[in-house]
Amino acid sequence: MIRGAGLLCAFVLVLAASAQAAGPPSPCKLVTVAEVKAAFGGAVAAGKIDNNLPSGPQCIFHVKHSNLGVDGEAIVFVTPGQSAATFKIAKKTVPGAVGVSGIASGAFYNPHTTSIELLKGNAVASAQGVFLGASSAAKIKADVVVLAKAVAKHL
Repeated sequence: MIRGAGLLCAFVLVLAASAQAAGPPSPCKLVTVAEVKAAFGGAVAAGKIDNNLPSGPQCIFHVKHSNLGVDGEAIVFVTPGQSAATFKIAKKTVPGAVGVSGIASGAFYNPHTTSIELLKGNAVASAQGVFLGASSAAKIKADVVVLAKAVAKHL
């Protein structure tokens, strides 16, 4: 019986190691087109991965005729190298950061980048709305909150 338990334990460790080696989920699995549409309205194109950034892959959803009155993009990604500890530091040091309740384990909004960084477990992700020329800062923040809540469900 002990030998069988040892084999089971070894099997579980191998599975855990392979899951960790797989890395974070694809950023395009963090939200659906319907969830982006629920956040920003308009016509939403399928997400496309951009791997050309030093910060890691992002998923970009193009939005036409958004409820903000302009076309733009919703961008989501898991922040590589971040942890609960670095999230707490960022929340305190990002200029203008405002805490947002009701999203995962914690979240803050950065009005300069119109993005929410959120923490769930030890994973940190970002949800951003890039809608240049949008006239209402409060409306874009509200829409990004909706997007971040969707990301938190899939993280």
